[in-house]
Amino acid sequence: MMRIVYFFLLSLLFFVACSPVRKATVHGRIALTNVAIVDVINGSLYPNQTVVVGGNQIIEIGRASNTRIEAGTSIINARGKYLLPGLWDMHVHLELATKESLPLFIAYGVTGVRDMGANSFDSIKQWRNEIEQGTQTGPHIIASGPIIDGPFFTNELRVTVNTPSEARNAVDSLVGLGVDFIKVHQQISKDAYLALADQAAKRKISFVGHKPAALSTQELIKAGQSSIEHLLSTPDLNDTTIALLQDANVYFTPNLLIIDKIARYNDSSLRNDKRLNHLSTILKQHWQKQTEAWGDNVSSTIAYMQSLLPVMLQRTSTLQSAGVLLLAGTDIGIPYAYPGSSLHEELEILVQGGLTPLQALQTATINPARFFKKENEMGSIKKGKRADLVLLNANPLENITNTTNINMVFSNGKVFDRTSLDALVR
Repeated sequence: MMRIVYFFLLSLLFFVACSPVRKATVHGRIALTNVAIVDVINGSLYPNQTVVVGGNQIIEIGRASNTRIEAGTSIINARGKYLLPGLWDMHVHLELATKESLPLFIAYGVTGVRDMGANSFDSIKQWRNEIEQGTQTGPHIIASGPIIDGPFFTNELRVTVNTPSEARNAVDSLVGLGVDFIKVHQQISKDAYLALADQAAKRKISFVGHKPAALSTQELIKAGQSSIEHLLSTPDLNDTTIALLQDANVYFTPNLLIIDKIARYNDSSLRNDKRLNHLSTILKQHWQKQTEAWGDNVSSTIAYMQSLLPVMLQRTSTLQSAGVLLLAGTDIGIPYAYPGSSLHEELEILVQGGLTPLQALQTATINPARFFKKENEMGSIKKGKRADLVLLNANPLENITNTTNINMVFSNGKVFDRTSLDALVR
């Protein structure tokens, strides 16, 4: 059974035009007054604050009664509302979601994504440049380009390597393309993996990905892999391994949404979800191809995932309790994983697994900032940081589902009110 699920997930994870939307307001200075700031670092709540945003930067924070607001600043009374840093989805495949889906991330407060594998890195770079230049609505993108793997699969999404020399050349080639990091997958040989790790260190570029079948998790940690994806791919998470993860500052992306969606695949609510109306045709077709590939193993795969979910929830709780730094990721591309909105589902599942709402929020805010070594730019609400912000109508520290109750989003120097956010979805 495990072998069936293993190969199913391999195929699932590797099947990996823009419509007009209402534009948000490009703002000068905006002051949010009487707002409650959610401190995602220590879990504190700071009420009655004024946050002044200029372009894409936070330029002032202070008590509402003490903060001077310059003439000409637009003022928004945010009394009764809660300000959160922009959220990050740390495991997506944008090429599968398509360019058409980029605005959906902003519509749900996801202001940044880590793209974990694409056939055309040129397309991802183009989308990223358009977003940063303000001509395309979408999240900030940090991307790997094609994935480095062994010969089991052959498709354009990956760079296939068979020898250490080929692995080194693949790293050099991707660095030449300008990728932000290297991603590795399950089927790479041990010798090729270790050569990849050594070459990545020489080229001063981080590498992340799945646990290759040929290596133990402890060997990955020793080799310097920065993050490990998917709890399902790491059966050797014993106490010693978990302690090493914590000591080496290796991040873990549980990707629980995959297990949950497959476990509930026969649930009629999935097929009646209103979000289906807002998806690109290409993504729907991709989902169909994946489900067709299940063949005769549908029922047994679903049953196995149903039994596996409680185990993975417990394992996630164990990692959190041990101090392993977790990242929220949805693996957009799997059936019923929706661009933007499914990140909130992942946060809810993390809480089901024993994390507090604060700990779940950290996996999508300050932990990504720490992972990227950009704590001085993003991840929390501080003067001088990037003004990627989500204004909520309810307190997310009390209930994680309140992250979906979005009033306004600030992203890339623009402000999206509720009407603009609704237009992005439509």
